[in-house]
Amino acid sequence: MNDIVLNFYGFSRYPFLKNISCKNHFISESYKQAQGFLGLGIRSEDIMLVSGEVGIGKSAALRSFYSSVDTNTYLPVYIRGTNLSSTDLYKLLLEAMQIMPPHFGDKAKRLYFKAVAEMSKKPVAIIDDAQELKDSAIDGLKAMVNFDCDSKNKITFILSGQPELIQRIKLAQFYSLRQRIKLSFAMQAMTLEETCRYIDHHTRICDNPNSIFSDSAKSAIFKRSRGIARIINSICYNAIAYGAANKLEIIDSSNLVFGALIDD
Repeated sequence: MNDIVLNFYGFSRYPFLKNISCKNHFISESYKQAQGFLGLGIRSEDIMLVSGEVGIGKSAALRSFYSSVDTNTYLPVYIRGTNLSSTDLYKLLLEAMQIMPPHFGDKAKRLYFKAVAEMSKKPVAIIDDAQELKDSAIDGLKAMVNFDCDSKNKITFILSGQPELIQRIKLAQFYSLRQRIKLSFAMQAMTLEETCRYIDHHTRICDNPNSIFSDSAKSAIFKRSRGIARIINSICYNAIAYGAANKLEIIDSSNLVFGALIDD
């Protein structure tokens, strides 16, 4: 099927996949604002928060930011938050600093504080899917940025997660952590106009300069996807497979096939 699609539409590779280089990301207004927010915050903030609905483009924005960080000044670290405890975080950060973490959590914690205090580059720890962190990890973050009386910011954590992360941090047990988060940013879905440009962008970076989706198709895709990138990708991925199989040079709204797993 891939060869049929590539040959029919003249693509150099299959569009609407997530594994594209950061230089080819579509720059929506929310994506651009997230980059500016993160760039500002790493200079002085202990903990920042980026939130947004599933599939809205948080990970893409984080990957782009990660690749743009000045590595002469910062040590960027990317961590998946899935089921991690505070001890896991200490050990992963030590590994990122090229330090073999000790087995026991208390020793890892002591070594972490020593290592971060002596670092010539400031660690910037991006924790994606932070809503999946264990309570001990969320609660432990306030200790991980506390370097006694030193007023200089030693490390920055960027927590990225779904709206449920916000709800967890609002719990009474995380009150002191919440006080440390002064900067937070909620990513928004794309507008209709951005969705139209996003669709054309993804076919263009695969070397087809022509718009293969009609205006009515783009409007229908926006309505069904609510401007959420992951859903747009899924609809368009199915649409070009159907279009190539049926030799449709232009995909119209009547040609869209919404799979059973596409959100209503």
